[in-house]
Amino acid sequence: MDQAFLIYNTILFIATFAVGLLTLVKKWEDEPLHLFVSFGAGIFLGVVFLHFIPDSLADDAPPSVPVMLLVGFLLIIFVERFFLTRGDGGVVHEHKAVAITVLLGLTVHSLIEGMGLAMINATGDYSGVLFYSILSHNIPAAISLVSLFLLARLGKRSVILLLLVFSFSTPGAALLSHFIFNAQNQTFVSYLNALTAGTLLYVATGELLPEVFHTSAKKWPKLGLLILGIAVTILIEVI
Repeated sequence: MDQAFLIYNTILFIATFAVGLLTLVKKWEDEPLHLFVSFGAGIFLGVVFLHFIPDSLADDAPPSVPVMLLVGFLLIIFVERFFLTRGDGGVVHEHKAVAITVLLGLTVHSLIEGMGLAMINATGDYSGVLFYSILSHNIPAAISLVSLFLLARLGKRSVILLLLVFSFSTPGAALLSHFIFNAQNQTFVSYLNALTAGTLLYVATGELLPEVFHTSAKKWPKLGLLILGIAVTILIEVI
């Protein structure tokens, strides 16, 4: 394992965790948090349509890969409606349900990115470009995730613990994959990319956007930040 690989993963963990902590330090009202979440929703939409779906269909991807997109989308609906609801059908706590589904989607996303880091490193083509891309995704994702935890009124200890799990998911998966996964298993990665795309697509459209726009307050700034989030992902993909 080369030194650059260890350094990149260390930076990923520290930067993601530190940005999340900065979001936690200040006491935010609900509306400013909704602005953060709106930006995060734009990031998710951009990542799904510009990163995960194209990557899952690249090269010699099997024809069945798009099915995993649908599976991921339906999986989150199933988890939310059957495991995060009360007997009367209402969500246990709307903000908590949103936070849990986002955490699940982002953690799967981060695990896949970690495997991607390990695969590129194993082939000898690791250049730092993927590291920059992952870091630029994880930082706004950490802000959005912590914002949702705060909206859900989770305690600081719980937020820090969940933030630690999310922050470690990419470097942890990268280090583990370095030892146990075949770097050439592109089909497996295609399936995971499609599955994650489906989960994040539902999270963005079925959870985050309704949460952001359920009030009419600051609707134009929210829309602007949504578009900005998408624009950031476009810029990342172009660079």
